[in-house]
Amino acid sequence: RLQKWKETVRIYGLIFKDYTVALLVVAYSVIIIISLFGNVVVCHVVIKNKRMHSVTSLFIMNLAIADILITLLNTPFTLVRFVYSTWVFGKAMCHVSRFAQYCSVHVSVLTLVAIAIDRHQVVMHPMKQRMSRLQGIAWIGVIWVMGSCFSLPHAIYQKLLRFQFINNRVRMVCLPSFPHPSDLFWKYLDLATFVLLYVLPLAIISLSYLVVAKKVWFRNAVGDVTLAQSAAHRRRKKTTLKMLIAVVAVFAVCWFPLNCYVVLLSSKVIQANNALYFTFHWLAMSSTCYNPFIYCWLNHSFRAELRALPLIGRIAKGNAASYTAEDHTLPVFQVILNKINSYRNTVCSLLLGET
Repeated sequence: RLQKWKETVRIYGLIFKDYTVALLVVAYSVIIIISLFGNVVVCHVVIKNKRMHSVTSLFIMNLAIADILITLLNTPFTLVRFVYSTWVFGKAMCHVSRFAQYCSVHVSVLTLVAIAIDRHQVVMHPMKQRMSRLQGIAWIGVIWVMGSCFSLPHAIYQKLLRFQFINNRVRMVCLPSFPHPSDLFWKYLDLATFVLLYVLPLAIISLSYLVVAKKVWFRNAVGDVTLAQSAAHRRRKKTTLKMLIAVVAVFAVCWFPLNCYVVLLSSKVIQANNALYFTFHWLAMSSTCYNPFIYCWLNHSFRAELRALPLIGRIAKGNAASYTAEDHTLPVFQVILNKINSYRNTVCSLLLGET
C-alpha cells in the first residue's frame, strides 16, 4: 500500500509539473510575442520617420531596444532553466547571460529616467534650448556604460556548479559565488541594486512627472472662448495626467515585487519559492509589453506609420471597407474619431517631444 501511495504521488507530481511547465510556456510566450511586436514596430517607426528623430524619440527607441533584449535574454533563459531543471548553456553563457540580463534591465530603467527628465525640461522650460540629437546619443552611450558597470558584479561572481545524484543524474546549476563573506556581499549588492536601480529611479520619475502634471493641470488654455473648447481642454489635461500616472504605475507595480523578493531572499528573510519567483518575474517581464503602448501607440505619427505597414494597412483597409458597406453613418463616427485623435495628439506632444 505504501509503495502504491508513493507511485501515486510520483505520477501526480509529474502531472502537476507538466501543467506548470505548460502554464509558464504559455504565459511567457504571450509576453515574448507582444513585446517583440510592439518594440520592433517602435524601432521601425522611429528609424523610418524622420520627423520622429527627436531626442525623446531616440530615448524611446533605446527603451524599445532594451526591452527587446530583456524579452530575448531574460525570459527564455529563465524558462529553459526551470523546464530542464539544469543549466544547458555552458560555462561561458553562465557569465554572459547574467551580464546581459542585468544590463538590459538597468538600461531600460535608466532610459525611463532619461525620458522623465527630458519631458520635465521641455514642459517646465519651453524657451530653453533643447538637447541636440548628438547630445542625446551621447547620453544613451552613458546609459549603456552605467548599465554595464552596474551589471559587472553580477556577471563576474557567477559559477557553474555540477551536482551528481545517487541515480547518476547530473545537474548543472549557474549560481552566484561571491567573495568572503559571501552572504554579506550578496545581501548588500542586491540591496544597493534595489536602491540605485528601483527606489532612486522611481523617485526621480515620480517627482518629474508630478511637477509636469501640476504644470499641465494649472495651465490655462489659450483662446478658451467657448464651453466646448474649455471642456476639450479639461479632457486633454485629464488624459495627460492618466498617461503620466500610467508611466509611474507600470514601473512601480511591475518591478517592486521581484526587487523586494530578491532583497528578502539575499537577506535570508525568506526561503526560495518557485511559485512566488515566477509570478513576480512574469510581472516584471510584462512591463516590456506596456511601454510601447504608453509612449508611442497614442502618437499620431506612430499610428500613421503603423497603418503604412503592409499587413496592418491591408487589415485596416479591409475593416474600413466592411464598415462602410454595412453602416452609412461612418462620416459621423469619423468626425468623432478625428476629435479623439486630436485630443490624443495634444497629450502625446508633451510626452514624445513633438513641441
